[in-house]
Amino acid sequence: MDADDLQRLVDASPVHRALRLHVAGADEGTVRLTAETGAEHAGEDGGEFLHGGVVATLLDTAATFALIQATGTDWGTVDLRIDFIRPAPAGPLTAEATAVHVGRRLGRASAELTDPSAGRLIATAAGTFVRTTTPLPE
Repeated sequence: MDADDLQRLVDASPVHRALRLHVAGADEGTVRLTAETGAEHAGEDGGEFLHGGVVATLLDTAATFALIQATGTDWGTVDLRIDFIRPAPAGPLTAEATAVHVGRRLGRASAELTDPSAGRLIATAAGTFVRTTTPLPE
């Protein structure tokens, strides 16, 4: 699947739209997503850092989309390990992911979330995913 196909999938999800996700690149089992997070994604009112669930969602989404890009089929998360390196500031973020293994039923992917304005790593993830029978929207 190319970046335009993946962007259509992103646009079909209310969660992805709320994070203002954009597919910035996709090629051979890799995907790069950008997110425009804001105060509504902070861990507390008036906070400057994102809730950890937002960080997890960005990493999970990028990893899943790397597998979708590689196969053209949907995947569900079985297990996701996240290492939080530092707090994620509200604002623009980049999630890059790679499909590490694509099997008939299970896949593995890794992802990194960075703050492009500071050039700093925020968090990393590695996950196991199961291929679903749910058709992707056209």
